[in-house]
Amino acid sequence: MFPRPSWFAGAKLNFAENLLYPNCGAAGVDQDTIAIIAATETLRDKVTWRELRERVRACQAGLRRHGVSVGDVVASYVGNHVNAVVAMLAATSLGAVWTGVSPDSGVAMVVERLRQIGVKVLFCDDGQFYNGKRFEIGDKVQEVLNALDGVKACVVFDVVGAGVKAVEGGDCKVLDYADFCAESEDEKQKEMEFVQLEANHPVYVLYSSGTTGRLLPLMSSVIC
Repeated sequence: MFPRPSWFAGAKLNFAENLLYPNCGAAGVDQDTIAIIAATETLRDKVTWRELRERVRACQAGLRRHGVSVGDVVASYVGNHVNAVVAMLAATSLGAVWTGVSPDSGVAMVVERLRQIGVKVLFCDDGQFYNGKRFEIGDKVQEVLNALDGVKACVVFDVVGAGVKAVEGGDCKVLDYADFCAESEDEKQKEMEFVQLEANHPVYVLYSSGTTGRLLPLMSSVIC
């Protein structure tokens, strides 16, 4: 539809806030109940609402320290695990736009997608397990960083035990996720921030299939 209509003009909301603090009656959600159940080839994990909110708050502090604000793009080269959800919520809580690419994607595909959208912070896994086998992807992450301009920080999730040692950032700072989330005493006292935005503010960058040509980014707004 063009021109694009303005939905709920004058209303403000935050995507991450609506997910982290769902409206479940006057008492709200019980913080000690399970928010996420995650299952991978090597991990079974259950995260309560209390734990999820605290993890998002710490990740948000890391993003703020690296200058992430409204409209910046935060990208992920990660699998489906809890930390991916945490990073997405932390990014969108600040009004940043989130995008993701699977770690089994080739370097050319990743670069073609991310080069178009101006990534500020990149989250990546150090590898993956598939069909019982361990694969490190540090060399692929390195190639991606070498091909992108403007990435301020690359944050590495320790999935297979390789850690940050396989990635050299050049002009980009490479950080272990635990170090990225390490807070000062002052930061620990701050409450989580939720930037209030127009209802049509973009949340995700998705991509066309590429079957008819170049992979095109598609901005997506999600009203929650």
